Amino acid sequence: MGKAKKQVLDDDDAVFAQRAVELKDEAQKLKDARNFAKAASAYQQCIELVGASNPGAADLFAAKSQCHLALRHWADVVADATRALKIAPKNVDALVSRARAYQATGQEKKAKADAQSAAASDGANADAKALLESFEPKKPVAGLGGMSLDKPSKPAAKSKADQQAEQEEELRKKQAALILKQRQEAEARRQAQQRSWGPPVTVKAVAGADVRTFVVPTMIAHKDLMSALQKKFPDVSAFTVRYSAPDGTLKPVSSRHDFATAVAAAQGGDNKGKPAANLYGGLHPVRLIISELTRLDAPACDDEGAEQGAEGSTSGQQLAPNEVVEIDEWILDFAALFREHLGIDAEAHLDLHAEGLDKCNHALEPQVSAEDADAVLDDAAQKFQEAAALALFNWGNVHMCAARKAMDGGRDPPLEEGGPPGAAVATADNRDEVIDRLDQAKSRYEAALGVKPDFHDATIALAQRRYERARLLTAAAGLSGAGESPAEGNADSDEAEAEFSGACADFDAVLAILPEDPPKPEKEPEKKEEKKEGEEEEAEQPSMRAQVQVMWGNTLFEQSQMRARLGKEWRPLLDVAVEKFKGAGCAEADIEQALKVHRGVRAEKEA
Repeated sequence: MGKAKKQVLDDDDAVFAQRAVELKDEAQKLKDARNFAKAASAYQQCIELVGASNPGAADLFAAKSQCHLALRHWADVVADATRALKIAPKNVDALVSRARAYQATGQEKKAKADAQSAAASDGANADAKALLESFEPKKPVAGLGGMSLDKPSKPAAKSKADQQAEQEEELRKKQAALILKQRQEAEARRQAQQRSWGPPVTVKAVAGADVRTFVVPTMIAHKDLMSALQKKFPDVSAFTVRYSAPDGTLKPVSSRHDFATAVAAAQGGDNKGKPAANLYGGLHPVRLIISELTRLDAPACDDEGAEQGAEGSTSGQQLAPNEVVEIDEWILDFAALFREHLGIDAEAHLDLHAEGLDKCNHALEPQVSAEDADAVLDDAAQKFQEAAALALFNWGNVHMCAARKAMDGGRDPPLEEGGPPGAAVATADNRDEVIDRLDQAKSRYEAALGVKPDFHDATIALAQRRYERARLLTAAAGLSGAGESPAEGNADSDEAEAEFSGACADFDAVLAILPEDPPKPEKEPEKKEEKKEGEEEEAEQPSMRAQVQVMWGNTLFEQSQMRARLGKEWRPLLDVAVEKFKGAGCAEADIEQALKVHRGVRAEKEA
């Protein structure tokens, strides 16, 4: 069976390779026919087939950048040429294309640097030589005694090529001036808006154990604030909003003035004197406490348009009396699973995007020097890179949610909730569907690592995916139901064993590269006893290392259960799993409860 699968994969690779060659030839023909838009599209399809990180993709990106150059899409030229140079730093075509794009947008310094690199890589390249010469000042040909041989009274007739070059140069200057003007106008609009709405501030909204963050202007209208909170907590129909005053009391936020007061309070107290230069907007975050209310107790607002704002932002969709709205439990379960086990922040990519745009705008300010702007833009690029990787990572999580839903959704509860052991694990009925979802999740996680190789969350998710696949194979081998003996499926059990071991190896590798947890500061006895009225003490968030240890322990726990069903040695794996749980700081009561439902432990007690 393994050879058959390998043969299918080899055949697929051959088909993709052949199709890539056909697309490349088609793109070249379109490019020669000056149909640059379709040529760029064909090159993009070819890149998707061969893979953006494939060494052969450098020439494809370079050719695509040439198409965008002909279309005067300067930003696309720079983007594709940069991708080509990441793969092949000495690709002359990419260097020339990017240099021309920089030259067209008035970035002479960068253009000249790329032209010099192109000439150094291939001194015989005519385009590189011509481009480099365009940056050198033209000197008149000296005659006898240093006199010019040119006759000013009768200037030589310009060739058609020279005239076209002058026209292109004039057009580039006009475009550069237009781009500069647009940037200045955009910056002026941004500054005017910021003056009218005040600087941005980060809001941390807390509803029980759920914490959501987002960015708003300090002078936001109350109805807009409530609308933003409703979007962050769509399952809360009506609520009140409070903030912690400097004296420790909780005060309501029912108007724009109240929110401005909350912002001012957040800058004092424990935050007073702390540097805020590195914070978004230069302000410390505002912590708002959300308390759910019944519809009869829904608060009113005294801001402009308060009645309409309260109805539109806190009650959401109007419901009939006594009508019950239900959300599928699996949606909440898996959302919590990924947040707790993988540390996902649903709003993180928005914050990264906002920070990246803010840095770009800062770099374009006239008072920022070119050298400082380059450093700021590099920081912005890193923010957008992380946002892109995070988007791909969350895309993979969607497929993981679908796989978990197909595996666990709608089945009987496990033993500790009254069901047979392992009943919450999928059977092989929908195995193909789940495997397809798991494969799609893997491709998205790997794509995230391709964008940001040091993205630890994607590496952890790949290990967790192997654990889920091992669970599926365990079920297919008949080792997860209520029966006392395994059904047919030795091949699946062997593959499941390999997947469990592979997941453990991946978790071990991740722990080796994760930074050590900082030592926890000891709390003063007085502060331990203090609790603010109406405010619950927040649970300490586990570190990423602790989360990885929990997932590693879960993997060892399930592997030991499978080995117990097979009659193999299982106790050492369970002992190591317990060590991982303890190392992660899990409660002893939770560990003991898990041991009570372990297949091997129960079998020993029944014997």
